[in-house]
Amino acid sequence: MADMEAGLEHLAWAGGTLAFVDLLLIVAEPTGKSTVTGARTHTLAAELGIADVALIANRVAGAGPDAVSDLAAARGLDVLARLPDDAAMRRADQAGASPLDHAPQAPVTAGLLTLGATVEARLAAGAGAPRP
Repeated sequence: MADMEAGLEHLAWAGGTLAFVDLLLIVAEPTGKSTVTGARTHTLAAELGIADVALIANRVAGAGPDAVSDLAAARGLDVLARLPDDAAMRRADQAGASPLDHAPQAPVTAGLLTLGATVEARLAAGAGAPRP
């Protein structure tokens, strides 16, 4: 697992490492700027030969379709989670704590736990193409 800073630079310098990931998760907010960056990230991932790429919609305000849904449809990507814009996440961050510890009953925490199970199942099923 590699948690990279936002932006595209790391795909260039870390390409040798990232080419061997089993699953690349692109975290995108439902904004134009974020989804443009998500689309560019997907393009770079394809150029690196990363077989399994999926989206996480972050800071989502509602349950309906949004810019991340549009990105997923345009790129043929799965949205593995839709994490709500939840003040509990900001409070946990300000406290320097995990939302799992700081706000275990918060909607964002439930979303993170579900995301973890979804990623685990996807990796176990080998959703991506065989590695080189």
